[in-house]
Amino acid sequence: MRVGRVDTRDEELLSPESTAWQEAAVNEVVLSPTPLELQPTDYIRVSRNGRPYGAVSSMRVSALHNGDSVFFHLVWQDDSEDRAIKDINQFVDGAAVMFPIVEDAPLIGMGIQGKPVNVWMWRADWERPKNVAAEGMGTTQRRDDPALSSAVRHADGNWDLIVGRSLEERDAPPGTIALAPGAASKIGFAVWQGSEQERAGLKAFSPAWQDLELDA
Repeated sequence: MRVGRVDTRDEELLSPESTAWQEAAVNEVVLSPTPLELQPTDYIRVSRNGRPYGAVSSMRVSALHNGDSVFFHLVWQDDSEDRAIKDINQFVDGAAVMFPIVEDAPLIGMGIQGKPVNVWMWRADWERPKNVAAEGMGTTQRRDDPALSSAVRHADGNWDLIVGRSLEERDAPPGTIALAPGAASKIGFAVWQGSEQERAGLKAFSPAWQDLELDA
């Protein structure tokens, strides 16, 4: 996946309606349900056995940077708009981009001990995205990160989300991916449907890392 370089301000790249996104390359990313055997608790494995989840089968992704910040534009179908938890059996919609901190960190299972991943996670009930560190299912640590930002709208049965972060590494939470113009890494994606009671490991995700390269 190529991250094109544009001469556009951060504020404009945070708008799904920006002309910069209309001209950006679009990548179709295939998603699959996270395997039930990888779920972190017996309760989830037993209670969800035979019940479908991870129904979002694909999303459209574009990526741009302006030398100072990088942005990912994610669009996926979800007819319901779940933004709030009002009862114990309700959950919200969410999405994430994930990066390996070491080259051979596994995407499935969100890394393993000693091979962490970094996740930039958006949830519909959060004021701003979280910077997440993980070394396997059930090990996630959510951290506030002022360098992360997002903008979102729900229209015509689709979520239209932009998640961005400054490329500045100073004061970044430990385990944050280092991205820079001209650098290469890998990336993965995930989506949670609140209407299907998806949360934690119950989600749709991209089963393999995709190459990621930022234009110099």
